[in-house]
Amino acid sequence: MIQKIKEQWAVFILIITVPILHIGIGTENTYIADSALKAMQTDSLIQNNFQSEEIRYPAEKLDPLHEAFFLPGTGFAKEIQGRFIGQYPVAFTFLSSFLRLIGITWKWVPMLLSFFMIFSLYLLSKRKLIGQRTILLGYFATILFALCLDFSEYSIYFLFNSIGFSFWLSYRDLKKSSDLYLALISCSIPIWFRLETLLFLGSLVLSEIIIHRKNIKDLIKGINPLGILFGILPIILFFLWNFWDYGHVLGVRFIFNYGIEQTSVLDRVHRFFSIIFVNYVNGAPKFGLFFCSSFLLLPVLYYVFFKNEKDKKIDFLLLVIVINTVLVGVLAPNDGITITGRYLILTIIPLLILWEIWNPQISKSWKTLSVVLIIFSFFVSGLILAIMQHAIKQEKIYRNFYAQNQSSVWIFTDPLLCGQAGSDHLSKNILCINPKTNLDRIVNNLIKEPSISSLILFEMSEKEFKKFEYKMPMILPSKSKTLLTKKLDLHFRKEKSLEYKGIVSTRYYKP
Repeated sequence: MIQKIKEQWAVFILIITVPILHIGIGTENTYIADSALKAMQTDSLIQNNFQSEEIRYPAEKLDPLHEAFFLPGTGFAKEIQGRFIGQYPVAFTFLSSFLRLIGITWKWVPMLLSFFMIFSLYLLSKRKLIGQRTILLGYFATILFALCLDFSEYSIYFLFNSIGFSFWLSYRDLKKSSDLYLALISCSIPIWFRLETLLFLGSLVLSEIIIHRKNIKDLIKGINPLGILFGILPIILFFLWNFWDYGHVLGVRFIFNYGIEQTSVLDRVHRFFSIIFVNYVNGAPKFGLFFCSSFLLLPVLYYVFFKNEKDKKIDFLLLVIVINTVLVGVLAPNDGITITGRYLILTIIPLLILWEIWNPQISKSWKTLSVVLIIFSFFVSGLILAIMQHAIKQEKIYRNFYAQNQSSVWIFTDPLLCGQAGSDHLSKNILCINPKTNLDRIVNNLIKEPSISSLILFEMSEKEFKKFEYKMPMILPSKSKTLLTKKLDLHFRKEKSLEYKGIVSTRYYKP
């Protein structure tokens, strides 16, 4: 046991520190925005007895057209072939549903998923692809750290692709065709979790074609077409399932992200830099892959510009890194909010392996530069952690305030406060009124629904509202807010409003 700990001391450190981080930060309060929708999809699948992925919207009776569903204007949930569904793939919903069914509460699910990431790094080290120091750098000095603190599919998605990439490298070394088939199937399965795996697998194939371009026969020598077909079977099944269930081979995520996209060339350039490096848009920082982990760029620069002699493994790693980075940077549907480098999470696998090869070979000046950039990467991870802690703290404060205002319905007039309701969206009647909401229909349904005895209207204070009125597209305009208040005043008995940290709550009773 002691010998195993010595051999895998970094993994042991992660096993100890990751739970402490989750408990200390309070990741049970991270169910905001997309995480809350993933949780809602999970609970809905269970409630539907795994027969349908249609969302169980608690306020369905009050809002049958889903005009006041949370995350307004994001396109995160809408009707597809007559079903109101979320944009996240059903594979992750099935996995998280299984965890919920065996008794794992929402408090512990994010922490449990983090162990898939630790296992990924452990497997890479067991295959002698990365060392123990690189494990710590890979977890704490890259975007993996922040992505593991949230309820998401990234850990399991990273695990499958890590296994696949290690088999691919083994095939290149030993030329065992079975390794290639295992690599293909391991890299094909995670397409059920995220579409970017198709770009990653495409990067592997393109890299091999470029390297063997002068003699393609060497590339396909000894490969059984049936083995290839077996390897990509998960992708074929994925396409068939999507066409049957959603009417498009690439599935619900593609429909949601690309169905209505109209992006200019300039916007794509901005998005590319947001994902690759860094950007600052509408008052919000966007941290790309090589901003968060600038030290990983050093081996790439070294081998491309300063060392002409490279072995075939290094050539392959460089090609995969460059091709995957370009493909993702150009084709990504958006750049997210803060951690924009998440689309390039799979590029971290070859980057860490290249770092492991490069690090012992470098001169003193390169070592000094690498130390400086590693320190900077830890600083960025700390900054992201501070941002997340602030968001989690705010969400906890808001939810505690909302919880003190128990009623049949919570009504919000802006997406920011509505999003802070977190996991309460899974069980409570919550209406996020926005400019596209039919106020007459909502108020009439509130009046007619016999189970509604009271409601709470949550709004920003006048001071806070003025800050966001023209910056937040789906916030209810002042004229519409006034109209909503008048309608509620006309049909309900109103209590005195309360104000807390920029939030105004007003209770209404049925007469």
